[in-house]
Amino acid sequence: MAEVRLTSVGKIYSGAVPAVKDITFSVPDGGFCVLVGPSGCGKSTLLRMIAGLETITMGEIRISDRVVNTVEPMDRDIAMVFQNYALYPHMSVYDNMAYGLRNRKTPEPEISARVAEAARILELEPYLERRPRELSGGQRQRVAMGRAIVRQPQVFLFDEPLSNLDAKLRGAMRVEIKKLQRQLGVTSIYVTHDQLEAMTLADQLVVMNQGVVEQIGEPLSLYERPETVFVAQFIGAPPMNMIDLAPGGGGPKGLDGSSELPVPASGARLGIRPEHLVVDEDGRPVPTRPGDIRLELAVDAVEAVGAETYIHGRLGGDGLMITAREHGKMLLPPGTSRVFTARRENLHLFDAATGRRVDI
Repeated sequence: MAEVRLTSVGKIYSGAVPAVKDITFSVPDGGFCVLVGPSGCGKSTLLRMIAGLETITMGEIRISDRVVNTVEPMDRDIAMVFQNYALYPHMSVYDNMAYGLRNRKTPEPEISARVAEAARILELEPYLERRPRELSGGQRQRVAMGRAIVRQPQVFLFDEPLSNLDAKLRGAMRVEIKKLQRQLGVTSIYVTHDQLEAMTLADQLVVMNQGVVEQIGEPLSLYERPETVFVAQFIGAPPMNMIDLAPGGGGPKGLDGSSELPVPASGARLGIRPEHLVVDEDGRPVPTRPGDIRLELAVDAVEAVGAETYIHGRLGGDGLMITAREHGKMLLPPGTSRVFTARRENLHLFDAATGRRVDI
């Protein structure tokens, strides 16, 4: 097992184009770290640098106590699971899983034992003689994971391994990957653009944007206390509502109570998660306390999805769209106006100039 430590790591392509800038964080021995962010943010480049598939321009990467900046990928004691499975179509499941060990001249009895154990863990024993074309997408992904497991590496690297699967299978495979990582106890770094996948898998979440790290921490801590506007809107579905406030707390039409917030001289952005907006029902206003926010929304659309209802409305009847999430079934006629309340303790405030969090 191993700790992975990155110190001031950067990557600049020809033409002085920075892909990754000044990345510093560590993944503890046995930890599960997820790199998440939109396409083009640098997360896959960073993973490939850890794997040795991309050279680094600056900084230092350590696996255990060894600096691996110039170490060849095959000598880093890592195993990587790719997005496209990367299985040999002419080989059986057994041979695909054994291939890397045979290249390393591992004795055949040990290969058989390792493949058998990986097949047992991944429930692939009935499929060992099949070719990849005879397997489902989920089974192929398990074979790719099995090939990594038999290596018994210090570190697992996952590059968006579930992106080719349908939604139901992705959910099942998320559970399998998390269970497997806990069972094996191998340090793991996982790349995804799917924030739900990131939230459910990670012990440690690294949110990236335009080549830099926006915030690092436990998934729920990032959800409950985002440090930047980007993290606030990227983590969570539906995304956090954002309302621009003028210096002094003046807000748009339909917003009441913002004057009591500590709005910086540059102005601010007020963030409210959809589930923290509580609607007045049947003409009975929600009781308020000092510092609470009240919003009047002109209802545009209502989505009833079973256990929850999503209400989309325009603040003050103007153009700013706000989404509220209510428990249970709630049918509000489009075109009507309703008032929603958000408690002060559930509000998030960000400096308009820097995008950084302001304490309320």
